[in-house]
Amino acid sequence: MKEEVAPAAIQKEELAKLTDFLATSTGVKADNIVFDAAHKTFVLDGDVLITETDARERMAAGQAPQGEHWRGNYLVSNTYVTNIDYFIESSVSSAWRTATRQGIANWNAVNGTRLFLRETTTRSQADVIVNTSYADANWIAQAYLPYSNGRPGNTVTINTKYNSLDASRKQFAMTHEMGHIHGLLHTNQTQGVFIPGTPSSDPNSVMNASVLAWQGFTAGDILATQIIYPE
Repeated sequence: MKEEVAPAAIQKEELAKLTDFLATSTGVKADNIVFDAAHKTFVLDGDVLITETDARERMAAGQAPQGEHWRGNYLVSNTYVTNIDYFIESSVSSAWRTATRQGIANWNAVNGTRLFLRETTTRSQADVIVNTSYADANWIAQAYLPYSNGRPGNTVTINTKYNSLDASRKQFAMTHEMGHIHGLLHTNQTQGVFIPGTPSSDPNSVMNASVLAWQGFTAGDILATQIIYPE
């Protein structure tokens, strides 16, 4: 886990307030929220990323929880949700590249929703960059949540420490991170914005924080997507 260090631009009191706000509004325990000073980004539960700027905007807007399928405070707007373009960096291995493409196909196979993902070979056209990093930590991949301006999260970072992960779990991990990109939180949380009509317990959901072997979406996963992004 990364060491929590407050940079000059953010004082300890501000950091504490933002951390408390994120804990309250997402349901993630404060102890599981770390501030990455180098990237000015909060890391929630090891894989959900929220920039300091976005956290401040969320807090200023008074976005509090509205309540087990949960979503973040912001969703992707109609401007972007019908074509979320992913660009895969050259550093991404063939196996992870395959898993990324499988993740795109998985989400696109969900019927009854306007959500649509696609791969682009033009970096400047991309909404989401898939890249790699190495960290001696227990996170397999990380992703940003949607922003307050309606754009999807803009980055998925794969931890190359887990390059030996089997193909099925790679597919699960990338499909999971893409869920964060368009606003879904972990199903094993106890707070956040509950998605009405979804089951309160869904242990095999792709949005469970534990990386499982890919066995397809649960009925709850499909219903949650259809509810937040209906056709």
